[in-house]
Amino acid sequence: MAFDADGAWAATGQVMPDLLADLLAEPFFALPPPKSTGRDLFHLDWLQPHLPPDSRPEDVQATLLMLTAQSVADALRAHMPDARRLIACGGGARNGRLMQALTRLLPGVAVSSSEAHGLPVDQVEAAAFAWLAHRFVTRQPGNLPAVTGAAGPRVLGALHPA
Repeated sequence: MAFDADGAWAATGQVMPDLLADLLAEPFFALPPPKSTGRDLFHLDWLQPHLPPDSRPEDVQATLLMLTAQSVADALRAHMPDARRLIACGGGARNGRLMQALTRLLPGVAVSSSEAHGLPVDQVEAAAFAWLAHRFVTRQPGNLPAVTGAAGPRVLGALHPA
């Protein structure tokens, strides 16, 4: 399957605690923000060496769902301990079981999707690029040095007329 719609397949499995602990030991999770990754780090070749030989696929899927939820919850507690709201976007925001896991792991934090705040979950990246374009055209900084680690505010981007 291209994805686990609503976490339905993960719901048929059981989280494997030893596998979860092993996966959470990935050094990426200990890095401070800002950080970003995706399939460049997390892919089948990364996962395979961690899998016990008798792993059931549905248990692996349940564990991967919990890896996602647990790593987000751990990062939020470590870097924004006073957060009272988590707004999710992208495909994960459409995964009801993932959203439920985040809610369970983050008591006192309101977990919702960007859709609930007026921005469709699949349009957040497009909205961000539109905002960055507006900032460029109006010659305003498009970064927050405290978030990006940059030396100071910067006008980002370039204009290349056709």
